[in-house]
Amino acid sequence: MNIQKEAVSAIGNFSQTTGVLKRYTGNPVLTPADMPVPCCAVYNSGVIKTNAGDYIMASRFERPSKEQLTWISRSKDGYQFTPDPEPMSFKCLPEEQEEFDAATKMAGPGIGTWWDPRLNQVEKEYYITYAAVSADGCRIGLGRVDAAFKTSRHVSFPHHIENRNAVLFPEKIKGEYWMLHRPSREDDGKIWISSSPDLKYWGNTRVVARGENYWENRKIGPGAPLVKTEQGFLTVYHGVFTHCSGINYGIGVMLLDLEQPWKVVARAKDPILYVSEPYEMIGQVPNVIFPGGVIPEKDGTVKVYYGAADYVQCLATGKFRDLIDFCFKG
Repeated sequence: MNIQKEAVSAIGNFSQTTGVLKRYTGNPVLTPADMPVPCCAVYNSGVIKTNAGDYIMASRFERPSKEQLTWISRSKDGYQFTPDPEPMSFKCLPEEQEEFDAATKMAGPGIGTWWDPRLNQVEKEYYITYAAVSADGCRIGLGRVDAAFKTSRHVSFPHHIENRNAVLFPEKIKGEYWMLHRPSREDDGKIWISSSPDLKYWGNTRVVARGENYWENRKIGPGAPLVKTEQGFLTVYHGVFTHCSGINYGIGVMLLDLEQPWKVVARAKDPILYVSEPYEMIGQVPNVIFPGGVIPEKDGTVKVYYGAADYVQCLATGKFRDLIDFCFKG
C-alpha cells in the first residue's frame, strides 16, 4: 500500500466534487512504485484510447536525478496500466539535431527534459505535444508518434520560449491545424490559440479565454486535448487559485465554436473537480490536480485522467453528457 492510500485509510475519504465527476476508488492508477526503474514521480499524463480500444498513457516521469522522461503505460480497461520497460524515444532529422538538442537539454550534462506530455489524435495520425525545457527557457515541442507509441519524431517547436500546455484540435478546421497553448506568465496565464497549414509554421495567434472565476484567479491553461461534440469542441482545462498559504488547482470545462474555435460557446462557472483527497494534497507540489486526457466511452460515460500533487496519476469518471451540460450552467 502506498502512502497516499494509507493516508486515505487513516483519515477517511473526504472526496468532494461538484457532481459531474466521481473519483475512481482505486486511485492513484499509476505511482512511482509501479514503474520498472527507480522513479520519484510519475504524473500529468496524456491519455488516449486507440481505434483498437487500447488505452495509452504518456506520463511525465522523473528519475531520482530529476531527469525528465516521457514513459508509456498501457491498459485494456482504462484502470489497470502496465508501464513499458523503456521510456519513449524522441528523434529528429540530422539537420535538426543542433536545434533539437539546444531546446531539450538543460545546462547540466545531457539531461533531457520532456515535461507534461499530451497525446493527440488528429484525424488518423497521433501526435505528442510537450514542454521542452532547456537552459534557454521552456518551449512547446511537437512530434509525430509511431503506431507502437514507442517513438516520437520531431515536427516543430511551434512558438517562442516561455510557452507550454499545448493541445491539438482533433481535426483540421478550414484546412488548418489548430492548437491551444499557454504563454508562461505566472501571474496572468491565459489560454491562447494558433493555427498552422503544416504543423511547422504557426500564426493567427489570439487569446481564447482568461481566468474569469475566483477559483482560477491566478491563471488558466489547456489541459486535455479537445473532443468534438455537436455543441462545440469540449476542452477540459486547469485553473489556479492563489490564497494565503500558496496555490490550489481546479479543473474546468468549456466549449469552443466548431467553425471559429477561438470563440467560447459556453463555459462552466464552477470547477468540475477540485482538490479534496490526501493524494492530491500530499506530494512533490501540494494541492495540484492537472487534467491530461478526456475519453468518451461508447456507453455514454467519460474518463478524465489527471495528475495529482506532481507525484501520481489519477482518474475520475462520469457521464459525458453531464460534462457538456455543465458548460451551460452559470
